[in-house]
Amino acid sequence: MDAKIRKICPSCSQCYFLKALDSKTKSNIPLFLSCGHTMCEKCICNIVKFAEPIECKVCHQDMQVDTNTLALLMQNKISLYSIFPVNVFLVGELTMQTIEDRKEQTVKTDECYIDVKKILQNDNSTQGECVECHSPTFKMCEQCGIIVCNNCFNKSHKNFVIFKNHVLCNIGGNVQKNNCKLHQEKQLDYYCKNCSKSICMDCFMVGGEKSCKNHDVEAIQEVNEQFLTELTYIGPKVDEVFKRLSKTAVEIGHLLTKIDDDSNSTKYTTLINSIEQLFSKLSSIIQNKKYEVTNKVLQLKLIEKDSLKKAKQDISDALKRANSTLNAINSLDPNKLKEINMAAILEDAKQITKIPWYLHRDESEISLNLNVNEDIFSSIDNYLQLEGMETSKYKLLTTEELSENNEIIPEAPTSLVYPPEITRDVRQFSNQKQPKIEKDNPKTATLLTKVPKYRSKSGSCTSLNSIKSDSSIKSYQSYEQKLKEESTISFPDSQLTQPFYEGSQELIYVSHIVDPHRLFVQRAGLQPRVEELLREFRSAGALPRPSHAHVAEGKVYLVFNKADNLWQRCRVVSVDRRDVNKPLVHVFCIDFGSTEVVTVDKLRLIPPARVAFPPPFAICCSLANCEPINGSWTSDDSFFIQNIIDNKQAVLHVRRVRAGPDGAPCLDADVSTLEHGESLAHALAFHGRARLPDKLPYPKIMGITEKPKLFINNKDFQKNAVEEVYITHVVSPDNFYVRKRHLQSVFEKLCEDLEQEYSLSVNSGSIYLPEKDMVCVAHVERCGVRGGAWARALVRELPGRRRVRVLLPDVGATLLLHWSALRRILPKFTVLRALATECHLAGVTPLNKKWSPASVALLQKFEERLLELHVEESRNRNSLGVTLYDKCDEENVICINTQMIKNKFAVTFGLYMFNKNAEIDELVFTNKCPLDEPKPKPKHVEIDTGTTLKVQPIKPNEEDLDAKDKGPLRLEVKILNYQSPSLIYVSLVHQQKIFTELFDNIQKYYAKKKTQETKDWKIEDRCCTICNQSQTWRRAAILEINDATAKVFYSDFACVETVPVSSLREMPQEFASIGDAAVMCHLCGVVPAVGEEWPSLTKEYLKELLDAYKRVFITKLGKFKGKSMPVELWVYHTIQGGALEANTSEWRCLNKKIIDQGLGIPDKTEELSHSDKTSLNAAEDVLSFLNITGSVRDWIQIEPMPLKPLKINPESDSNSSTPIDNDALKMETDNHNSNTVFISDWLPPEPLPSNEITAMPTYIDNDGIIYLHDISQQDTLDLIRKALDVRFKNPDPKAKYVKWTVGEPCIALFFLDNRFYRGRVLEVNEEASSCLIHYVDYGNEEVCSFKNLRKSIVLYQIPIQAHKCVLNRIRPAGKRWDRQSLDYIHKSIVEKQCYVKVSGEPIGDLIPIELKYDKLWINDHLVDFEMAVYTDGSKAVVRKFAPQLKENKKLEISIETDSGPDYIVEDDDVGNESTDSQSSAHLNSLEGKDWNTIIAEDDIKSINGNFMTYSPYTQTEFTCNIAVLNDVNKLELGVIHDDETTRAYDEMFEELQNESSKMLALNGIFENKACLALFPEDGQWYRAIILQYSEAKNRIKVKYVDYGNIEIISLADVREISKKYTKLPPLTVTVSLHGVKINPDFENKILFEKFIDTFLDKGPFEAKMIDTTDVIPTVELRNEAGQLVYEKLIQENVFLKCD
Repeated sequence: MDAKIRKICPSCSQCYFLKALDSKTKSNIPLFLSCGHTMCEKCICNIVKFAEPIECKVCHQDMQVDTNTLALLMQNKISLYSIFPVNVFLVGELTMQTIEDRKEQTVKTDECYIDVKKILQNDNSTQGECVECHSPTFKMCEQCGIIVCNNCFNKSHKNFVIFKNHVLCNIGGNVQKNNCKLHQEKQLDYYCKNCSKSICMDCFMVGGEKSCKNHDVEAIQEVNEQFLTELTYIGPKVDEVFKRLSKTAVEIGHLLTKIDDDSNSTKYTTLINSIEQLFSKLSSIIQNKKYEVTNKVLQLKLIEKDSLKKAKQDISDALKRANSTLNAINSLDPNKLKEINMAAILEDAKQITKIPWYLHRDESEISLNLNVNEDIFSSIDNYLQLEGMETSKYKLLTTEELSENNEIIPEAPTSLVYPPEITRDVRQFSNQKQPKIEKDNPKTATLLTKVPKYRSKSGSCTSLNSIKSDSSIKSYQSYEQKLKEESTISFPDSQLTQPFYEGSQELIYVSHIVDPHRLFVQRAGLQPRVEELLREFRSAGALPRPSHAHVAEGKVYLVFNKADNLWQRCRVVSVDRRDVNKPLVHVFCIDFGSTEVVTVDKLRLIPPARVAFPPPFAICCSLANCEPINGSWTSDDSFFIQNIIDNKQAVLHVRRVRAGPDGAPCLDADVSTLEHGESLAHALAFHGRARLPDKLPYPKIMGITEKPKLFINNKDFQKNAVEEVYITHVVSPDNFYVRKRHLQSVFEKLCEDLEQEYSLSVNSGSIYLPEKDMVCVAHVERCGVRGGAWARALVRELPGRRRVRVLLPDVGATLLLHWSALRRILPKFTVLRALATECHLAGVTPLNKKWSPASVALLQKFEERLLELHVEESRNRNSLGVTLYDKCDEENVICINTQMIKNKFAVTFGLYMFNKNAEIDELVFTNKCPLDEPKPKPKHVEIDTGTTLKVQPIKPNEEDLDAKDKGPLRLEVKILNYQSPSLIYVSLVHQQKIFTELFDNIQKYYAKKKTQETKDWKIEDRCCTICNQSQTWRRAAILEINDATAKVFYSDFACVETVPVSSLREMPQEFASIGDAAVMCHLCGVVPAVGEEWPSLTKEYLKELLDAYKRVFITKLGKFKGKSMPVELWVYHTIQGGALEANTSEWRCLNKKIIDQGLGIPDKTEELSHSDKTSLNAAEDVLSFLNITGSVRDWIQIEPMPLKPLKINPESDSNSSTPIDNDALKMETDNHNSNTVFISDWLPPEPLPSNEITAMPTYIDNDGIIYLHDISQQDTLDLIRKALDVRFKNPDPKAKYVKWTVGEPCIALFFLDNRFYRGRVLEVNEEASSCLIHYVDYGNEEVCSFKNLRKSIVLYQIPIQAHKCVLNRIRPAGKRWDRQSLDYIHKSIVEKQCYVKVSGEPIGDLIPIELKYDKLWINDHLVDFEMAVYTDGSKAVVRKFAPQLKENKKLEISIETDSGPDYIVEDDDVGNESTDSQSSAHLNSLEGKDWNTIIAEDDIKSINGNFMTYSPYTQTEFTCNIAVLNDVNKLELGVIHDDETTRAYDEMFEELQNESSKMLALNGIFENKACLALFPEDGQWYRAIILQYSEAKNRIKVKYVDYGNIEIISLADVREISKKYTKLPPLTVTVSLHGVKINPDFENKILFEKFIDTFLDKGPFEAKMIDTTDVIPTVELRNEAGQLVYEKLIQENVFLKCD
């Protein structure tokens, strides 16, 4: 019997097993379900654990278990077994199997497959022992006849001169000698016809039992000729039987393997598993019955297996006999027939032909079924019966027996069939010592290291089929030409003939290209076989020609390919017999994939052995995930693929295997070049020839070499280092590039080497598929770069339209280039690191966080000068913070950082080398642009600019002028008045010059104005008066008026004085418009430890610190508290070093010093997260709050105080400050804080990350306020929830006795999910011991009992997550939102991802928004449903479309981020414009005046006259596509031309670029005049027409006629166009749709979305001109099916039908 039967679970298919005594593994035993079937314990536990339905996998019945019982199952084992009883019967079987297991497992030596190779090896040659090294070998010297191994033969035997020409051969096999078996050494000279055997003389003459005396005997020489004839005839039959035997041997091995494999789902295993489940219902009383039936099945299995083993043994013996006889026949020598027993060989051959070889199985005998009787209680014996008890056995049949049974004889295999290589467990053979047998026979290498390449004589890459012709232009490969070897990926040889499957990769050559969806490839590993086949056909011209009648479809012949001068195998596709005498044959070359149309005389009959072997080498492929952009492929697409492949190896990555049009397999695959990994599909998409429907990742190619890299992260600039540099490129003062002086010669040499190595006319090394971060070489001669024509480049972005945005690492410039300007970089050019270093000016930042163009121009003035660079900040964010000095004139050293401050381009912060010892009064002195001032001519420094890359200055982009984040903005101040840490008055040092000039103007003004004014002065009035102490006029605010005196506060000096009312003067508006110099501040983040008042010790400590440091800086943090600015005080502290140590300096915060000294405690209410600090309004950072508003008393908060006199720093200018009146100065008590609370409330919500977000509304209150959070905050909410669960998992018995107050933050339990959340108390009900809680992170309000509240305020560092929003532009239809409306809004948006757009400034803590769910704008939707009305009373918002200048906000749709001329749609409704992102379009905005306003101001010059225009497009029906959307009322149709016309346009474009430098400047400006316009993004010239012109701005609006987009450019970028370039009509036609008009109820934004979904890149379309009488013709657009493209828009009422 077989080994024990495995018991498996029907649910998980895992074996049941019992726990061993010495094992820690938990057992997995079978348990009963209610239906009687079993399931393993692990499956039942998992099902119960996850509360899933308990379903039997056999009968599919559900088991019902009580819910409470299930809750206790996982806690008690007994409870589990009581619900699911143990199958004791099956456990007993498992126990018996464990007991009967043998302790030692022997190696299974009974192999399923016959080792055919071993039989061939042992019979072909005899193993012997080498006479020299005594190792076993199959070799011998043919001349000497001695046995010698390969090594000894080559190393010693051939070293002798006389043995030099000896040859090594196999040891001779066993051939039957012509000797008698009865009479040894007697030669067989006669043949007995009666006995049919060869006999010797003794057998013939001597009598006896086996004597042939008196028989019919002939001489052996006479019958040998007859035997030889018969053997010649029967030899192929023996060979056929031998091959059939090898194939049958493999089939037997397959069947034996399948039968022995219990894991395979065979009929027997299926029956046994069914028996197991059926018998699991029964108890031990039917155990015997089960064994009886099971053993019968196993007996049948054993009988079948024994029959196969017997057949296997017979096949093995027959193979040996057939092989021996076949070798004897093949080794016959007609000259030695006398020495060979020909009769015995003939007899053996005849017997072999009668050997049974066909494996026959009676299908009717193997039909086994189980007949189940469900009435088990009535008759156990009839419960289960096994039908079909006949035994199943295999036997071998001969060819004659098959013919007698009228069975179809299968075709014989074309070659020997070998069994598959089986991976064996090496542990089974670790102790078996194998003899060392030298493998002398040359075997196929396991790995391919070199694969030959073959090319055509003309050097073409591939043969291409024209779209209109089936004949090939040129074949891909020629095997006559010798080329250098190319290294390839190592693929196992066993894979070379393996079938393709999904995910497999193969090294291939592209042999023929029809189009990207039909190209043919050959396996690279099969190239030697291809070469061998073509060499065999080299003289095929001598083969016979087929007759006309013989040629038919489907037959295989040889055809002569003229292009490659080769004979190739081909299959006839069709025959054109219209010309009877010379029919044309359409053939397909099965090894290369090309098609030919030839006459019959070009065909030859192919040898029969080569018709099907080797199989065809050409494999049909189709580029996966690749569709033509214009609806169909062109021949240019095939030539493009040819240029990429370039006769080189490629890698095929199979995506799908399908049937081709002709039924042959076709591969949907990715094809990538091996050398550079360029994907053909992605390259076609990059060049605008195809689109990729699905975003599939690049296939990972095995063994591809690492791509070149360039070292850019320079580390040679150390902090405080000083270097001489040149500025190479300027983007802004926060982004410019420098190069060290000593690297200038290195850069010049690099430019020279690049120019010698690369040429634009040579296409070798072209990059057809640029990738992001790729290092390459770029041609920059036409891009405004002086010097070298080539430069190293780094790809930064792929905008589309075959454009690439690159960074020049040796210069720093960023350029937009055409792909043809890129070349692959050689390894020698990557050794040198990047020569330019990115820098920013340290210690300066612009006032409004954006640099002005004048600041960029100032820095550009120093580009060609030798500068001294001081490193202030080590490399951070890939940029160096530096200070630059121009020392060309030693007497006038210029600090560029200081120049930025002096000219009001920036302010300084912190301490840096350029401002440590600078005179403060000199920092600001003029409002005039420094570019207008004459500078002293610097000393000339010799710089070779011939090879210096210098990008021509262009207008910087707005984004490039954004300031870099340089950390906290520390502004230097002067302390005017210090009272306590809560009340400090300071003045900004950078404003001192302004106030000094103001002070002088005030003195001059009132010195001239002597008249006394009479005015009824009131408290808080602003005035000017004479200071009693300084006797100078000062600006003041009136605090009190007592009869003839008034108490005033000097707002520029922060001191109080009493002056006569008669000295008050009215302040002119020019003085009042300037903010006060004194700024009231308080220390942020620190409060007194006890009470509200600061102790005197803290006041004195801070006063000492302020007096100790000469320079003090402040950083604004948080929001104003009343009129007081929260600040951090900073000082730059220097620590003196020792005798051998240098001094060290650091920034110190005085706020933290107070806390560290224990003189104050942190104030958590003023803590800000990092995002809060960075998201503050820019206006607050630049101190725009200096203008006084509101109550003067709230602002100044100063009264006379009886404190110790404080003095102002005497270093201040006497004209600008006055000592404080000791008797009058006093601090007023702060009235704002009535009680000090360290954690008074949760931190407010952080500002929204942007004005447009995807959010999740969580609640809507009765006032219609929507609480929502950004979806990016979901992780934070999960963190809060999990942290609170861990913190408050245990109940608190004291919670019910805690007292609560309204507004107090808390942690509250939510009753629906029994989890804790952050909240705030709204109401307190002492009687019910409950509070009304507002859950701050979600917005809902619920009543919560005291016992479910917690006082512990945790996670206070995390701001509130919910934002309070209100729907903008609408209000409820009634006085308040009714319940029905609120419920409808709640169901529509709550807990759903919505698009939210902030549409106005916050009103308190409410954010006005526009909310959109799916495609529904909720604001407008509620108005449509009459639940709300617009606040302005209108029914709908109508947005009109009007073009605008770049400065004005405009809506820009850039299709796929195209780098060609952008496509602009402008909207005058700026307030409601949307930047809703689309999948194929994104929206940008520009700022400035309206274009129409500028045109009106400049009196648009539109003159009617004679000017040049383009030839009109005259076709009325054409194919087109829409790639541009400028206006919803007009469409730009891109006409799709044929290949020849497209080529004409491409040639014209190339000529335009070459001739553009010769074009004249624009002569006359006329509307719709044809011209040549430069596109600023890529620096290329395009055909255009003039639309509008502004003389004041010197700007002109043009339309690029071949693309359809509109741009506003400089007049200098427009030129006259030659007449020859106007002959071709524009590629775009401006039209409107016929018979429809736009529904005015739709907004422009919605219209654009509809147009994008319907028209944008959805072509090709079939256009038909309907009305051409107007300037803009009307058309109908239909798809390929003839349907209107915009039919859906008509159905949706977007279009209204009209006459």
